[in-house]
Amino acid sequence: MLLALPAWAQTRVFTDHLERTVEIPVDPQRVVSLGSKNVTVPMIELGVMPVGSQGTMPESGEPTIRASGIATGVDFHNSDIVYIGDFPVDLELIASLAPDLIVWPDWQDEVSLDQLSLIAPTVAYETDATLHDAQAFFAELFGRHERLAANRARYDAQIAQLSGLIPAGTTYSVLHGREGEFWTCKPYGNLELILQDAGLDPSSIIAEAESGACPRFSAERLQDFDADWIFTTYRTDRGETPQDALAGLEDVFPGFCNALTACREGRHIVLPREELTTPSYDAVGAAIFALTTLLSNPYAQPDMGSAGGTRP
Repeated sequence: MLLALPAWAQTRVFTDHLERTVEIPVDPQRVVSLGSKNVTVPMIELGVMPVGSQGTMPESGEPTIRASGIATGVDFHNSDIVYIGDFPVDLELIASLAPDLIVWPDWQDEVSLDQLSLIAPTVAYETDATLHDAQAFFAELFGRHERLAANRARYDAQIAQLSGLIPAGTTYSVLHGREGEFWTCKPYGNLELILQDAGLDPSSIIAEAESGACPRFSAERLQDFDADWIFTTYRTDRGETPQDALAGLEDVFPGFCNALTACREGRHIVLPREELTTPSYDAVGAAIFALTTLLSNPYAQPDMGSAGGTRP
């Protein structure tokens, strides 16, 4: 009798990131995502279109699925995905969509799993998962293993191309400035994943930072961030530009660039943050292409004995 049922009516048991076992549809048809960048984007990339999604409301007044336009080309304005609010989401609207599955990221703590489970089966997702772990989670949730394998194979080929152009011993730092202090995060999303997979080594201040933390540092620590390459990011979803990111560093240490060998020699790279923090192989592929172009530039290579260490 079970085999006679359509796939969408069959169920199976799934273990989520909180180690909860949840009975979910084998082939969910009406999924609601409570996290745009971290949930909706990888879902769409794997071929699953939600009926509703959390989103952000910029100053323009038009809701958007953060990073989705860049990573997938899909947003509220060109799809049937319903905007269910931001933080908190609208529970009544979610219920009206008659979902058969809800995905709850751990930062959506204004609504509980118990509340959502009254509407539909709800699985929990930890948003600090790496790109590979995040994609594996959603591939298992929706049965998209073949798509995942193809995406991962492409990533591995892109990394191999980048790593073949980077000399051994090349170092990096990730540096930001805000409210009178420098800060970084460890790990720093897809950026650090790409750099380490390509064989770059973290500078000492990055290596010594506690994993899972975003430590702050006084202006006196600026030179500790020097490396062969220094990276800073900015948020395009807030209308920020590279100049905004540099202004944040200037506010902490006026003339900061002169104090850093990498910056003085043109090896301080400012990149948009969306592609570097979204669990999307498409977005990461764009970032790897940019890094391959920039880090292999023969006119911007560090000299022997530069801040990053000994060059081969």
